[in-house]
Amino acid sequence: MIVKNRFVTTAQKKLSPGQAQESPLTVIIPIAGVGHRMKSYGPKCLLPANKKESIIQKSISTVKKVFPYAEIIVVVGFEADKVIKCIPEDVRIVENQFYETTNVVESLRLALNCSINTNILILYGDLIYNTHTISDISKDESCIVIDSKNRFKAEEVGVTVVEGSVTNFAYGLPTKWSHIIYMAERESRFFKKLCGDRKRNKMYPFEIFNYMISKGFSFKAVEPSGMNIREIDSMKDL
Repeated sequence: MIVKNRFVTTAQKKLSPGQAQESPLTVIIPIAGVGHRMKSYGPKCLLPANKKESIIQKSISTVKKVFPYAEIIVVVGFEADKVIKCIPEDVRIVENQFYETTNVVESLRLALNCSINTNILILYGDLIYNTHTISDISKDESCIVIDSKNRFKAEEVGVTVVEGSVTNFAYGLPTKWSHIIYMAERESRFFKKLCGDRKRNKMYPFEIFNYMISKGFSFKAVEPSGMNIREIDSMKDL
């Protein structure tokens, strides 16, 4: 029998020492998908990022360096048992048991339903990045990390930027979305509502972001100084 929305780690309700000085933040890392090009190697997130850490371990350790008091939620799916063994105990885990028939929007919906905060940072689980990439992006308004220096492949989703804000997501644009987005309360609440809308749960996140922009929501475009980021799409990217 399938049990929906299993939790491995429960929500932390108490503030940790020093947490009062930070804006409450939840970091969501979706890694439920199969990754068809890498399927024979097992979960992509378990491939080595360096000699000591897998991709998901590196992602979590980088987040902790920048946001030591953030709630971190990892959404697992494909070969979840293997992935869970590699995740620290203080990281919350949500399982998308329907990962084969849903996309990342469903994983995000499950995580958002479990989050204890309304400031949300989403980091795709196939990224390797440094601390500079995420250090300052949650200080002000909602924003999207972009790449104008060919760090991402030409076939990835791009963005149009006008006067410092993202106005459109589409394929074929030279400036790319780096698969990182920070949403403050107003945007995250509306995004959560859209992820739970049955009319939109087959959409991809960038399509939902386009809809939000059309409704007047704004996302600042940021390309942090010192950003070092790679998307792992195949073994050649390691």
